[in-house]
Amino acid sequence: MAELTEPADLSGLAGLVAEVLEIPASEVTEETGTATTAAWTSLRHVQIVSCVERAYGIRLTAREARRCRSVGALRAALTAKRGAL
Repeated sequence: MAELTEPADLSGLAGLVAEVLEIPASEVTEETGTATTAAWTSLRHVQIVSCVERAYGIRLTAREARRCRSVGALRAALTAKRGAL
C-alpha cells in the first residue's frame, strides 16, 4: 500500500477505499460499501478504517467504525470529526 499523508480535504477518500479494496477508483461511489461491494469484507473494513484514521489524523470509536459501512458514511463521519477538531 502507498504511503499515506494527511490530505487537506476529503477528495482522496474514494482513492483510498479503492486502493484497500483493490478495485478501480472509477468504480467507487458514495454508495460503495458492505452492501454493494463484494470486496468490502469485514477484514477490508478494518483496513479501510485504519487507513482512513491514519490518512486523516482522526480516531473513530468502535461504534463510529461499525456505522461507516459505505464511502458516504465514512465521508459523513470524517466531516463530523474534522468539525469537532
